[in-house]
Amino acid sequence: MLTVGLEGGLGNRMRTAAAAAAIAPHIHGKVVALWAPQWGMACRFRDLFEPYAEGDFELRDATLWERIAAARPRPRNLFLPRLTNRLSYGQVLYNEQVQPLFQQGFDFVAWGNARRSLLWTWLDFYPWSEIRLHTLFRPLPALQQRIDDRCAAFSSHTIGVHIRRTDNQQSISESPIELFYQVIDRELELYPDTHVYVATDDEPTKAAMRQRYGEARILTASTAARRDSTSGIQDAVVEMYTLARTCHIYGSSGSSFSEIAARLDNTPLTILHR
Repeated sequence: MLTVGLEGGLGNRMRTAAAAAAIAPHIHGKVVALWAPQWGMACRFRDLFEPYAEGDFELRDATLWERIAAARPRPRNLFLPRLTNRLSYGQVLYNEQVQPLFQQGFDFVAWGNARRSLLWTWLDFYPWSEIRLHTLFRPLPALQQRIDDRCAAFSSHTIGVHIRRTDNQQSISESPIELFYQVIDRELELYPDTHVYVATDDEPTKAAMRQRYGEARILTASTAARRDSTSGIQDAVVEMYTLARTCHIYGSSGSSFSEIAARLDNTPLTILHR
């Protein structure tokens, strides 16, 4: 059995789960992708998506026992789960090990077939296709209705911009707002009826966009982005799936959110950076 602990924010978890589902047919036993609340992801899987379990793969919330036995060692838990991990699993890899191994072409299939295994990562450690996202992640009906309602305001040419800020220093330094102004101005020259869906975790950015382009042209969430509550993560799901339905996404450097949104609906993606 291979257990994959999903780390990071929404986009990272989705791509890691897709990788886990892709490797499952090559693992002799079952593959389980565990979703557990952590900093930056204060929400359960079942509060966002329909349950998923098929054949040799299962994507679900971690049980109470799994949150003990398979817990991710961190400074806040004094790294004590390293002991429970070793007692419960024959072999364990953590993200800081996975990244260099992946770059070296490590055989995760052979590793997963060797013994009962636990892997914690936010990387897509195995190749996967876009169809896996559609299969694994189906928003709950109430969230899907919110997505549909938001997309109903789109014009015939609605582009999406994802401007990541707060704690992502790479996005802040490499993808300044001026770059987004440039592409929006260019789109307006080509398509005067352009609307802009602004997905961002920064309220001043929303205000700046409205001031420059007007309330009627800028579409955005009415609430501030938060990652410390269930409602905040639900808003992020609505944001991502709405962004996916624009005709072109202009994203921020160093953020998986733009990438996963684009792959959800095969939307053209351009990452803006200096």
